[in-house]
Amino acid sequence: MNQFFKKTGLFLTAFAGVLLSSGAIRAAVLTEPTNAMQDITSTFTSAPRLAEGPDGAKFFSWGTTKIQANFVRDGHLTGRTDSLIVTSNGIIDIQEPEGSKYKFSTMWNILSVDKYAEIGAGDKSGKKISDRKRDITGDTTVTVDKGHTALMANNAGKRVWIGNKVETDHSSPKASNFYITQEAYTDVGQITLKPTITGTPAATNPNISGTGTQTGDKISVVVGGTTKETTVKADGTWSLNWGGKLPVQAKMTVTETNAYGDKPGTVEATITGTDLSITSKETAINLMPSDIEGYQNMSDDQVMADLIKRFGITAIDKADNNSSAGIVIGTSDSQFLKNLRQASGGTSVSTPFTATKSGETVAMANPLTVTVGAGMLSFSTMPARSDFAKTMINGQGQIVQRTGDWNVGVTDTRKSGSPWYLSVSESPLTNSETGKELSGYVYYTVDGQTETKIGTGSTFIASGQKATGVGDTYKLNDGWTDNKGILLHANSDVTIGSYNGTMDWSLSDVPTK
Repeated sequence: MNQFFKKTGLFLTAFAGVLLSSGAIRAAVLTEPTNAMQDITSTFTSAPRLAEGPDGAKFFSWGTTKIQANFVRDGHLTGRTDSLIVTSNGIIDIQEPEGSKYKFSTMWNILSVDKYAEIGAGDKSGKKISDRKRDITGDTTVTVDKGHTALMANNAGKRVWIGNKVETDHSSPKASNFYITQEAYTDVGQITLKPTITGTPAATNPNISGTGTQTGDKISVVVGGTTKETTVKADGTWSLNWGGKLPVQAKMTVTETNAYGDKPGTVEATITGTDLSITSKETAINLMPSDIEGYQNMSDDQVMADLIKRFGITAIDKADNNSSAGIVIGTSDSQFLKNLRQASGGTSVSTPFTATKSGETVAMANPLTVTVGAGMLSFSTMPARSDFAKTMINGQGQIVQRTGDWNVGVTDTRKSGSPWYLSVSESPLTNSETGKELSGYVYYTVDGQTETKIGTGSTFIASGQKATGVGDTYKLNDGWTDNKGILLHANSDVTIGSYNGTMDWSLSDVPTK
């Protein structure tokens, strides 16, 4: 009896870019198998053997001429195949001896694993020629029921057999014999799935994509314990939107699986990006009109640097060992610096400061506030003690020079042009032992000629206006010489002794009356 099988060449079960089979080059993306029946007869090898039977039994050869199956890939069964059509051609004779009263009963075409275990079966009625002879010509549908689909998938990459099961029996006494034949084998196709991830995943880009091995395969993306799924499209690509920022430095695992028993494939990548943090020591600062005036002649970068220092703003990248390298601190409000430069006393300007690195920007949760005050007129320096030099009495009136610290300083942070006036009064110099007042007087001279006596009443010394700039400082003793500034005139009748007194300085924005 003729059997139309041929041995096939090697069936590659690994997939690496292209799948080679029978000398043909397949596209890098496999098309998902369909439910349509395909002729796969040529992939089977005929090697009939008896899997089970009574003592002395032989296999039954049904003369299989054609095998068709669904969900076929590259001419082979897959782990998802659940239906086959087996075409037989021939007549079989019962094996029990004549007179044993055995006759053919039930017959099936079967699909089984290599070490016999049934995966699928289909009834074969055949045509009765006699109790001991059957014509088994025709088609049989072999079905893998739901209870065996997992076994079929698990057998991917392994050998399966097409064969038959024949039951003979007699009624008295009731007895049956079963003959199970594995007639021809093939390998269930299996490939190793190899998904890819396009590029390097970035924390700020929620769109993830890559390629898959076979259309319709399931792609599972796992990041930080969260899993999202998609499928391989017809062009071999897959994509999904994570729905938010990805965790920096987290591992992304992409796994491709399917229902065909193929070996799952996995690819991993580390999510790149920054993990920025920006904080400040102060949430609000006060500036003076002089500060704002100073900003007029500074670049935006210089102004920002000054504000960063005043607020105590720092920014780090947690993903870069808490480094601040490459981080630019700024603000998302394009009008902030303009508004700040236009701010006057009593107004406030607020903005959320930001940190930017590698195209990623984070902002502080709350804005920082700059309040511009009216400015302040104050003494910047004031000596605790000022002295006149020790002088030898000569019975004549004489000028006593200064010694020690006479540095009286004025600082003005008000707006430009604001006036200021400096005055001083002096209590009488008295002898520390006798209490007698000094014979003489303290005076102030600008030119070394005109003397202005300083007494118990307020005496005008100097005046000025706030100049443009960041803070204006005036030092009273700048330009003083031996005959200019505050000096002591001792009369001819001054007596020997140490004399002490107090000088009271006053600073105001209106003239002294």
